Amino acid sequence: MAKLGFIGFGEAAFNVAKGLKGEGLDGIMAYDKFWKDAPGSELIGKRAAEARVKLVPTHQELVESSQVVVSAVSADMAVPLAKASKPFLTGGKIYVDINATSPMTKEKIDKIISPVALFVDCAVMGPVPTYKHKVPVTVSGKGAKAFAEVMSPFGMNITCMDAPAGSASASKMFRSIFMKGFVTLLLEMLMAAHKYKVEDDVLKSVKETLTAGPLLEVVNGLIGRGVIHSERREHEMDEVIATLNELQVDGTMSKATKAKLRWCTSLALKEYFKGVPPKDFHEIFVALDKKEAAA
Repeated sequence: MAKLGFIGFGEAAFNVAKGLKGEGLDGIMAYDKFWKDAPGSELIGKRAAEARVKLVPTHQELVESSQVVVSAVSADMAVPLAKASKPFLTGGKIYVDINATSPMTKEKIDKIISPVALFVDCAVMGPVPTYKHKVPVTVSGKGAKAFAEVMSPFGMNITCMDAPAGSASASKMFRSIFMKGFVTLLLEMLMAAHKYKVEDDVLKSVKETLTAGPLLEVVNGLIGRGVIHSERREHEMDEVIATLNELQVDGTMSKATKAKLRWCTSLALKEYFKGVPPKDFHEIFVALDKKEAAA
């Protein structure tokens, strides 16, 4: 049975550990630099008792005693912690970084850890308190497969990418562009629509567009037409922005949309595709690569 150790025993580590303990994984340990210092010590002790996790007194003991070491600290501490852990790691150990960092940061950590142990770039793709150990995670790096083999039997929901470290975090980060941008775009739209009491009608129309077919089919249609008609749509956004100003609704997202459409027009994709929307959005990347090569 795997010996699992968490460096940092905050909300994420606590919930994952508690879930794994419920699946029958014994011998879970944790080290947190605040475990003896108020005010953090009381909360850490309470969490450890509830999850039935053993707190160890030193970072070194945690790493040396664990087969799978999970770095669960703040993003700014991810690289320093990897450097501090390296002397205590040996071949066969799996070092997993679940911190929400950039893919470049995970690549730096990979260079630190890989000479001495297996490294896993682990991107958490959902709320840990809700799903605990079953939260969807995507992993990449040389240790990804080994980590999945060790932890999947205990109910972890692991998607293993056949890709280098940094890829999993890149997937999460670029997903965030849409997920967080979509929320703020919805908010701007609904706040404006509410001024005319048409928010429910607008949302119904949006739903019809987004659910008109399978996701890939919808994406291809939206983006394909978007790059062809960007210039016209940019001018249409002028009217949108003017309306929002009149209604005194913040138009940050609409202004950004206008700017992005202008950028899109500058790529001259309408001319490249001769006014016919590409059927597959990947064709846009091919076109841009050709333009770049010819420049």
